[in-house]
Amino acid sequence: MTSRQTGHRTPAEVIALLTRTTDAERRLSVEQRLFPDLLNLGTAENILLFPRLNERVFGRLRALTEQDLRYPVPIYGTERMREDIVELLNPRFGGDLTTDEVFGTSGVSAALECLAFALKRTEYLADGDRVLIPAPFWQGFRWCFEQRPGLECVPAPLGTDFDLTLDVLRRTYHEQRVKPRLLVLTNPNNPLGVNYDKELLEKIYTWALTQTDMHVISDEMYAHSQLLTARTSFVSAFSLDAYRDHPEARDRVHVVWGFAKDFGLSGFKAGVALTRNSRVQDVLNGTDGEPYSWFSPFDSLKHHVIGSLLETRDTGGSFAAELMEEYRTVLTRAFDSARTACDEAKNIPYVFREGQNSAQFLWLDLREHLRPDAPEIPYEQGPHFPGEGDAGRAGDGRLPVLFSEIGDAESELFQYIKDKARVQLLPGQTLSAPEQGYFRLCFTAFDEGTVREAIRRVSQALASRSG
Repeated sequence: MTSRQTGHRTPAEVIALLTRTTDAERRLSVEQRLFPDLLNLGTAENILLFPRLNERVFGRLRALTEQDLRYPVPIYGTERMREDIVELLNPRFGGDLTTDEVFGTSGVSAALECLAFALKRTEYLADGDRVLIPAPFWQGFRWCFEQRPGLECVPAPLGTDFDLTLDVLRRTYHEQRVKPRLLVLTNPNNPLGVNYDKELLEKIYTWALTQTDMHVISDEMYAHSQLLTARTSFVSAFSLDAYRDHPEARDRVHVVWGFAKDFGLSGFKAGVALTRNSRVQDVLNGTDGEPYSWFSPFDSLKHHVIGSLLETRDTGGSFAAELMEEYRTVLTRAFDSARTACDEAKNIPYVFREGQNSAQFLWLDLREHLRPDAPEIPYEQGPHFPGEGDAGRAGDGRLPVLFSEIGDAESELFQYIKDKARVQLLPGQTLSAPEQGYFRLCFTAFDEGTVREAIRRVSQALASRSG
């Protein structure tokens, strides 16, 4: 394998990068540099809209001007940029967002971290405060809230029925010796993909805002990732009665959203924090010092590309808004294709109820394929690179175990699927799943045919394993 095949890095350099990469999804992406034939269905990416974006936006980008190279003012989004974002989000998020409540950042992870720092700066939070999160949940919450803000994530396990209830949250909350100060909900959920219905959300928010002193962050990153067949509609935190009917509650509810998932622009790292808390706004906009977005900015190139997307008009209307309507059809077709492939395989069960949303995921239940006596894997067998010598131990074909935090049986099954099917799935325990054997499959990471082929290969590998 050449350095070009590994992204202009030698295999030893890639292995070193793999060793120091902690996030589960990014470890999958790094590993692909060593195994270009792997199909990565573990990382949450979306390529479904690229043809339309390329046709209407990327292929028509104007040339950069001198102004595009200057600092955007303000660094969290120009007035025009935030006006366009408000126009896009208002129909989905409740209809009364203003530009003063929108703060652009370099991705949703940055928006989450900025909110955590802002809540600490305003003394709503302090080092060591607990963050209550229904589990399973996106593993990145741990480094968004723990790594630099110094908070501690507390999973509220949903069990193997994966039903979120007020009782689950309330029980975990009261079990803590030190009560959580922040509740984080993901709607639609990652990794389950489901929308939470209005009645449930009203109960949860009413409890959190009247019976506790918690702030709530609603991660609505997949707000537009809606199947046409979903009978439970997406409901934003900003449109809840528990929020709207209690003016004091507005200080304690915050929302994040970004372009990575709905628009498939992961590499652009463009997100927004939305808040009506005036003290938090002062921190984010620089009234109380430098804007926090300065360290994770909505930079000039984001303004150039994302701005072009938002400013594009077709028949007098916003192309971005029209694309989100088209997206539902494209997404539903991709979901149906992947689901049919799993059904036809007969040995790849998944967690799904008719009428649910699925966002961009199938939550696979592969517990029947676990080997309870699976040995601990001290290292993973990697490729052999002749001539690499001892640099980074690359020549002996040993790689650091990708997921040291998961159980031996799940680790062995992940490795088996990767080796035999040449497909990467994200192990459920990296997402705080209740037990071993669940895997997240992202069906938007490739075109429909490639996803079906990956599922076919996984099915064949599992059949060979049980046979």
